[in-house]
Amino acid sequence: MTPKIHQTTSKELRSFGLLMGGVFLIVALWPLVIRGENIRVWASLMAVAFGAMGILFPTGLGPLHRIWMKIGEKLGWINSRIILGILFFGIFTPMAFILGILGKRPLQLGYDPAANSYRIPKKARAADHVLKPF
Repeated sequence: MTPKIHQTTSKELRSFGLLMGGVFLIVALWPLVIRGENIRVWASLMAVAFGAMGILFPTGLGPLHRIWMKIGEKLGWINSRIILGILFFGIFTPMAFILGILGKRPLQLGYDPAANSYRIPKKARAADHVLKPF
């Protein structure tokens, strides 16, 4: 499966520049607001650079945006594996172990060579079950 080639628009690049400028502005002002210390000069310079690029020349942020999206794609791949692994080994596996100890089989799996069918007949519902659900 080949990934789609997405052409970033000027609006997306402008949004990226302003977002990154805002993040760096928060990093720059954090010591001043929280602890009363001096602002971080390097972060304020980055905030001004990203903000200015986002407003005046958003297409110049294209290469940086592509790199950022590739990093985000890789981190998303790693995070999804970690989260799904935690779900599987932290929730589903212990639940299956506990149900096995209790003798419960929710899927009713098993082989019966004498059975003609594994279908479980259901009791017929009343005709008005859809009209009066509660």
